[in-house]
Amino acid sequence: MKHLLFVLDYYLPHHGGIETVFEQVISRLLKKWYRITLLTSRFDKKLPVFEQEWNLAIYRVGTGRFSFLFAGFWKGLELLRRFPEIQNIHASTYGSAIQSSLLWKLFHKRVILTVHEVFGKLWYLYKWVWKWFLYLSFERLLFCFSYDVYHCVSRYTMNSIRLLYWVSDKNIALVYNGIDYDFWDPNLVKQSQINERKNTYNPLKKTMCLYYGHAGKSKGLDLLLQSIPNVIREDPDFLFVFNIIDSRRKSLLISRLHDLQKYWYKKHIHIFYGMDKVDLRTLVACTDAVVAPSLSEWFGSVHTEVVAMQKPLITTFVASIPEVVSGRVIFVPPASSESIAHALLSIKKNQSIFADTPTLSFYWDDTVSQLSKLYN
Repeated sequence: MKHLLFVLDYYLPHHGGIETVFEQVISRLLKKWYRITLLTSRFDKKLPVFEQEWNLAIYRVGTGRFSFLFAGFWKGLELLRRFPEIQNIHASTYGSAIQSSLLWKLFHKRVILTVHEVFGKLWYLYKWVWKWFLYLSFERLLFCFSYDVYHCVSRYTMNSIRLLYWVSDKNIALVYNGIDYDFWDPNLVKQSQINERKNTYNPLKKTMCLYYGHAGKSKGLDLLLQSIPNVIREDPDFLFVFNIIDSRRKSLLISRLHDLQKYWYKKHIHIFYGMDKVDLRTLVACTDAVVAPSLSEWFGSVHTEVVAMQKPLITTFVASIPEVVSGRVIFVPPASSESIAHALLSIKKNQSIFADTPTLSFYWDDTVSQLSKLYN
């Protein structure tokens, strides 16, 4: 039985795209009879410091991303001494890479680093004043350390580390993330569920547009908010629905949404907070379009989920997005609220010109099969 050590700064029940990725990978590896030791942060004091189920053992140390940099290293030392049969360490950018590289130096275990995305000078767009320099410096420091394999989740990420950090092709493996087609299946949502949801939240049968995900600057939510007044002035028959998950900018963006509700468009905006996944799927099935105007993207979990649900998607032709989306997609220029408004109005008027994209599929079983080859 192959024994792997995963070092991840966050894992479930913390909600986010990266946590979902590793949940899918780890669950499938367990079915392949891997034994997995998972080292992560104890971001919530209510969580146990240790829990085990079948061949998965979870150890939690530190209280968040920063403290995990140090606590994770010392706990990793202990675990590798206790379990010398561990053959590979699987880490992830950003919060678990450096510890894993140091452990590799000490114990000569093969390290696979999943690189979701690198920003380079894009940090300047996403962080205030001097913070962008600190984030860029940390990213550069991370790539000063060595790793056996750089697992990139898109060609965009692969080319970014080639150009920015001169990573050799012989150390790069391109393995796309998967899409949970068994869950994101429009046939699983009954018409009665759709009707019930529409009667509850959209009784006037307005054109419903959805944004879901976190509120980071890279997701383009600010631009969508700027487009709302222009859309409603042009056509008041719109309803904008938001499902915002926890992030550092959550309170700021929700405050802006409440301002729009209070002073302008109370009947045109509805806000949810971290909706249950099953309810979210029903909500996606109800919408006329999903807007995800990202400024950068490592794979695009929201984008690919929407495509799997066969709903119209308004997004940007940047980063990895053109690699992974297909179907009814409208590409707009990045950082253009006017273009978002125009795309929304074109859907309402049935004048949408969808991009001509080839049909794409990404299966988790294929992803895990390729990762297994890297482990071996």
